[in-house]
Amino acid sequence: MTKYHSNIIIICLIIFLTVSLFIYWHYVLSFSKRLRVSKRLVYSGITINSFNPSRLNLTFNTNIIESNILSIIDNNAILVQLSKPSQTSTITMILSDGFHHLDILLLDEIENIEFYQAIDIASGSQSLKVTVLDQQYKPVENISVHLELVDYSHITLEYYTNHFGEVIFHYLPKNIQIFIEAIYMNSKRHAFFEIDIDHYQNITLILKDMSVLHDDEYSPLDQGYYAS
Repeated sequence: MTKYHSNIIIICLIIFLTVSLFIYWHYVLSFSKRLRVSKRLVYSGITINSFNPSRLNLTFNTNIIESNILSIIDNNAILVQLSKPSQTSTITMILSDGFHHLDILLLDEIENIEFYQAIDIASGSQSLKVTVLDQQYKPVENISVHLELVDYSHITLEYYTNHFGEVIFHYLPKNIQIFIEAIYMNSKRHAFFEIDIDHYQNITLILKDMSVLHDDEYSPLDQGYYAS
């Protein structure tokens, strides 16, 4: 009787392992065959490839499928995951200072389709006022001032100076390097500067003739023309 019971246990164990292995390989094969489709999932609440506040209220349109899971992955870590969200979902997120690569995923488990959208942004609470002056130290109005992250140059923002030659950039991260450039094409003059945002709240750029710089002299390491 004991031997009979042992055989039954062994047979049950073999069946269990076989079923488990089948389920595992079915999952692996299903995942590998999952169709990935690029889709605009975020409809409002964020400025892509630019600077954003740390608190975001994102609106999603999820009515492309009925049965789904919505996930937001921030720099390879799961930030939000919703099971069966409503057709229009609004999600509030709090982001840390810095660069963020967001993967927005909407999974249709029935059809085995994964809709996705990749978004790059930076977020923070720092502000920087930039004043642009000409060579006579007078403010220059309506001049383009371009700001970008040194390590992620596709994260940019551009404003035009007001009557006082000023622009103010908001939502800049702490502990990060930024590159600033002012260009006045009418007079072919410009100024540029690379700074650590933690050390400045105000900077002044003084326009110089673009012809005084040779191509090999224009480098991100160059301090450009500025007066802090």
